[in-house]
Amino acid sequence: MTERFVGLAEATYESRRLPGGPMIVMPPTEETEYSEPATMARISDEAFARFLETMVVPRAAAARAGR
Repeated sequence: MTERFVGLAEATYESRRLPGGPMIVMPPTEETEYSEPATMARISDEAFARFLETMVVPRAAAARAGR
């Protein structure tokens, strides 16, 4: 989502008893704000994949590190 939807997302999380739930906030651009749903889905999927690559240690690397 973009910054203008953060308040709505926070209210939705609270109503579902998930206050402080995780979210990825995208920078507001022409593409992230006004694209067709399929384009926004692609952008979201790509952002989430990059997040996972950054934040999650692959299983093989974790095994080598003794985790």
